[in-house]
Amino acid sequence: MRVVLEHLTKKFGDVAAVNELDLEMRAGEFVALLGPSGCGKTTTLLMIAGIYRPTSGAIIFGDQRVDHLHPKDRGIGMVFQSYALYPHMTVAENIGFPLELRSSVSKAERDKRVREAAALVQVAELLDRRPAQLSGGQQQRVALARALVKRPDILLLDEPLSNLDARLRHEMRGEIKRLQKEVGITSIFVTHDQLEALTMADRVAVMRDGRLQAYATPAELYAKPANRFVAGFIGSPPMNFLDAELAARNGSVVAKIDNLEIPLAHPPATTADTRAATLGVRPEHLAILPPGQGDANAEVYVVEPMGREQIVDVQVGPRRLRAIAPPGFAARIGERVGLRFAPEQIHLFDPSSGDRIA
Repeated sequence: MRVVLEHLTKKFGDVAAVNELDLEMRAGEFVALLGPSGCGKTTTLLMIAGIYRPTSGAIIFGDQRVDHLHPKDRGIGMVFQSYALYPHMTVAENIGFPLELRSSVSKAERDKRVREAAALVQVAELLDRRPAQLSGGQQQRVALARALVKRPDILLLDEPLSNLDARLRHEMRGEIKRLQKEVGITSIFVTHDQLEALTMADRVAVMRDGRLQAYATPAELYAKPANRFVAGFIGSPPMNFLDAELAARNGSVVAKIDNLEIPLAHPPATTADTRAATLGVRPEHLAILPPGQGDANAEVYVVEPMGREQIVDVQVGPRRLRAIAPPGFAARIGERVGLRFAPEQIHLFDPSSGDRIA
């Protein structure tokens, strides 16, 4: 089922929680709404669900406008951060509860659908248990099965992994992604966790202060962020930013940062003699070299071993940058090193608007 949001706005008093949001989600697509707390992502999901009425704008499912319809008439299934399972009911009764409200569904059909949904999320052997006898991951699977048992056209997930520990979150990320592809249902997933969004979604809508900042595949968001906010929000460790001045040098363009001159492989299409810019470079695109080599001299500030890699904070003059080094990197705090910027991986942003310029 295709989902379209047109100029969608939701105001609470004078505050616009969502402001003129335009999005189109293709049938069968898995889309993440990603952003910090208060950016409007959950408000958007609740408008799609029909729990909130938009102040203005339209919500379209397929070819039908639905923003006037009651939630029960929208053909949606929803999974919340809280599993909201009934403690006095068995797993089977919890999964089948949405069908209890439908007189058109016979008991035999209801039992059949419950078994199918339970098998789909791998809880078929738990149907006679009660929620208190389940782990957090199992409860989340039951909540998913309950949302799917109605055979909805659209699945909405509001931070469903937030209550799980790190190991279970990792496991359930893969399970939800597998399930979504297996069922082929259009799914919209709200999260503040960029790792969840990047690993699970086909496309990610990044929001800030009620407005859409970017809408693209995870790879596109990472490689070519639309603005400085997206560049800093996507990626872990986050991108390094430096105030720079662009200048022409012998037919090419360099970024000047104090006494450093960093060559640019992809400068802006038009560059005056000089132009202010914000230079961005990801930690993995900073190479740590022996002292005296590379683009800059630096001093090791701190080293964080991470097993397969090490995160190294270095001091370059008054600025602290973060780089990623291999496991064998052995420099101590205070040692001098060289630093090289990968020219083809440098991002440039307008210092006033924050928009990407190269």
